Amino acid sequence: MSVPVVLALGGNLGDVRATGKSAISQLNETPGIVVEQVSRWYSTEPVGCEGRFLNAAARVQSELTPGQLLSRLLDIEARHGRVRTGHWTPRPLDMDLIAFGNWQVDHPRLRVPHPAAWYRRFVLDPVCEVAGSLEHPGLGQTFDALRSRLLVRPLTIFGGESVRRDEELAQSIRHRFGSRVQWADSGERCTAAFVPLAMSSGGRFEIELPDDLAGARRVVLESLTAMLDEPCAVAT
Repeated sequence: MSVPVVLALGGNLGDVRATGKSAISQLNETPGIVVEQVSRWYSTEPVGCEGRFLNAAARVQSELTPGQLLSRLLDIEARHGRVRTGHWTPRPLDMDLIAFGNWQVDHPRLRVPHPAAWYRRFVLDPVCEVAGSLEHPGLGQTFDALRSRLLVRPLTIFGGESVRRDEELAQSIRHRFGSRVQWADSGERCTAAFVPLAMSSGGRFEIELPDDLAGARRVVLESLTAMLDEPCAVAT
């Protein structure tokens, strides 16, 4: 049985659009895979490494299992020069499985839907172009609705006491994001809650923070960059 699948593509080394086009062609040649639509490419702010990215998305129909599709994506990445030397490193091609029908998979090798897709504009903008009306499994909202949550200004976020009282983080947020961000008061509706890993309840819109303060600062700033960056469609 064929299942609707949403994929994200990106890269920041070499001719990313040419690499992505080749990757999509190879994916479409895979037995059991039909590529239905590919979005435009978007120039986006890098998160966690240097060099602006180009990002796109594709909607496909798949007769493969999630594990089989993941193996095929990794193979295509390797064929296009992807070498995994660490987290958040520059790359010629990245192919992520964002959603696989209504499946929810929590495995060390694969988590579906992608756990960070709901707050990343560089994922949501191209995804909404090809699959905005599809519902995010587990969150009960369409991808269009998830993107709309990030468009309100100021963006209201919640953080625990250790984060909210950290003056270094507060200064970084003011410097980088200005009035586009505000902390939520207790009980106030917020776009995202930054929650210490030990206190996470697996809530719908939680972003887990590492225990160390330096790591927490990094996650908050990288997440806010992903929420607030305005991806720019690239002319063909």
